[in-house]
Amino acid sequence: MPLKESKKELKAVFDNISDGVMFLDNDGTIKLYNRAFKDMLSIDEDLTGKEIYSLSPDNPVRKGILWSEKGFKGPYCWERHKCADDLQCRGKSTDFCRCWLFRKCSAAGSSFATCLECPQYKNVKHFLEKSKEVEIGDKIISVLSSFVEFDKKDEMWEVIVFRDVTSDKLDAVVKLANAAAHELRQPLQIITSSVDLAKGKIPENSEVSNLFKVIKEGCFRLN
Repeated sequence: MPLKESKKELKAVFDNISDGVMFLDNDGTIKLYNRAFKDMLSIDEDLTGKEIYSLSPDNPVRKGILWSEKGFKGPYCWERHKCADDLQCRGKSTDFCRCWLFRKCSAAGSSFATCLECPQYKNVKHFLEKSKEVEIGDKIISVLSSFVEFDKKDEMWEVIVFRDVTSDKLDAVVKLANAAAHELRQPLQIITSSVDLAKGKIPENSEVSNLFKVIKEGCFRLN
């Protein structure tokens, strides 16, 4: 099969994946993304070739990626490598945990031959490979990363998968509500039945009878 036709088939498969998929190179540049990614995040501009942290703060792609970093507990790259206070590294003034984006200005290179050997990279990679949920607009998006590593070139590409889990979350809420309602109705039915049985033995308009009436009305409201 000619190479041109193979590329067309691969692109067709890539664009028909239901999850949004985006590729970042080790400089944080957006290299590729599919149609589902564009539709899910309502992207109306071409992001190919743009560096992820150069996007505007309200850009949904930047939001999704940065919010997924918020749960990182550290240590951060500059903390692990004890970078000097006067080092001009944008990583020091942010909560960005993707340490390889700052390797040009960090002290990591003096300790390890490559980023792939550095424990900081392994720590961040382990964190990003766990699924995290972020709210983007009216959607709940699951964000998960995986990595393609090129040992000989000391490079890695990050593959970020975005999955719309909004309907799954709503379904879970409905199921929880149904389960809670079922658990609540059983004791309510027992209470109202017991009240009906006891009322026959209590004088009308007595204090206890009025209390039973309040209990029964309350049970009906809860039900």
